[in-house]
Amino acid sequence: MKNLVLTIALFSSVFAFSQQKEDWNLRGERKRTAQGIQSGEINKKEAAVIHKQARDVKQAKRNALADGVVTPKERAKVAVQDRQLDRTIKRAKHNRR
Repeated sequence: MKNLVLTIALFSSVFAFSQQKEDWNLRGERKRTAQGIQSGEINKKEAAVIHKQARDVKQAKRNALADGVVTPKERAKVAVQDRQLDRTIKRAKHNRR
């Protein structure tokens, strides 16, 4: 019984850490977007596209986790969306220079 409780605690802490890491990634992208808007590198239209993509990434993460198991295929799909969001932010900042 003790081993079961310890195993559950270990898995829940690992899961919580991985979820927190993903949330930090989105926070960093929001921060980069906000800095780009403030400095004038990103206009409002580009910011709207970036925010929509960020919502889509977050929704994809929720959908992948809905059944409690994130499959490698789901993880890959989310990673592709996340990289696309990153490229969109970089492209928006680069176009203004």
